[in-house]
Amino acid sequence: MNREDKKHPRRAYDVLSTVLSRGDAIELSRRMSCSPQLITAWRRQPKARDVAQTGKLSPLDRIRTLILMVKDDDGEPDRAYPIGDYVAGLLGGVFVPVIHPGRSNTSDLLARISLVLVETGEAIESARRTGFEGENAPEQKARCSKEISDAIVALLQLKQIIDPKSI
Repeated sequence: MNREDKKHPRRAYDVLSTVLSRGDAIELSRRMSCSPQLITAWRRQPKARDVAQTGKLSPLDRIRTLILMVKDDDGEPDRAYPIGDYVAGLLGGVFVPVIHPGRSNTSDLLARISLVLVETGEAIESARRTGFEGENAPEQKARCSKEISDAIVALLQLKQIIDPKSI
């Protein structure tokens, strides 16, 4: 196991074991209307060969299954990216898909990144002029927030293009 594997567990039960403490099973089972034993089972390496047949598929395993289905159907995971956006948003972060060399033309990627940054600049300039005040303030804040998230993704993808080892 390399340093990254220790830092970021890759199996759903490892992740849930890291996140959930023993006392969390009771509270989480109450919130999810299931048994504490089921929550506890999610934290352990499955014994059954086919976990889906046991009914103990954790929420993370279910998300993984959904993403793998999209990948199998489309040959790429792009259609499942909203799942990453959703989870990252819940955690106060931004989902940044890894750029795969050969899947996209570098010139096209750079043009898209440039456009995102121009749009972000325009949203910020508009906000600067109005100071997020007036009847359009909520929409303006939402637009700015979305543009900033898009810019963060674009800049990180640009970094991936410049230095692929940076990810």
